[in-house]
Amino acid sequence: MIRGPRLLGLAVVGLLLAAAALWGASRGTWLTATWDVPLRGRVVVTATGADTEPVLVPWALLALAAIGGLLAASGWGRRAVGVVVGLAGLWALLRSLSGLAVPALDALPATVRQPGRAVEVQASVVWPLLGGLGGLLLVGAGLLVALRGAAMPRLGARYDAPGASRPRPRDEERSLWEALDAGEDPTATPERPTPRAPDGTDGTGS
Repeated sequence: MIRGPRLLGLAVVGLLLAAAALWGASRGTWLTATWDVPLRGRVVVTATGADTEPVLVPWALLALAAIGGLLAASGWGRRAVGVVVGLAGLWALLRSLSGLAVPALDALPATVRQPGRAVEVQASVVWPLLGGLGGLLLVGAGLLVALRGAAMPRLGARYDAPGASRPRPRDEERSLWEALDAGEDPTATPERPTPRAPDGTDGTGS
């Protein structure tokens, strides 16, 4: 059975891979369209994953932010991080796969459309699948954190326990004032009792 530190490392690696996959999918060219524009002839336009599915970039950043939340949080806070990451991954997965199901012409964002008639539209399969993989990794990491987050160590937890058991430092200033109120000299060195021999003498030979 995988123990706490390995579970934490597995979740962190999953979030890093998810962020890389979503970011890479957002930079890739999802669509290439050729338009027959009046007075201009044929115009070729492209749409990246960030153009077609703007949700990819925020979810990639969310995966990176979740790493910090995972290391710092514990208990219910860590479970909340897992739930948010899992829901974000499910959304990213569905939106990425919709790039494969929706007709290419309908998936073109308004920012790249041209006046005229679309002659040819080519849709990529690789980049939507990469985005779907990133969403799937987010879902897996979110489920792992939500279900097994309590078994994962928290960053700096091993330094908390010793500090809690240390005694509180004595208030020296207060003790000085108490000694003065009692008529004692707080700066005087306390006298040590004179050791006595077994016969009752003071051990000085006198």
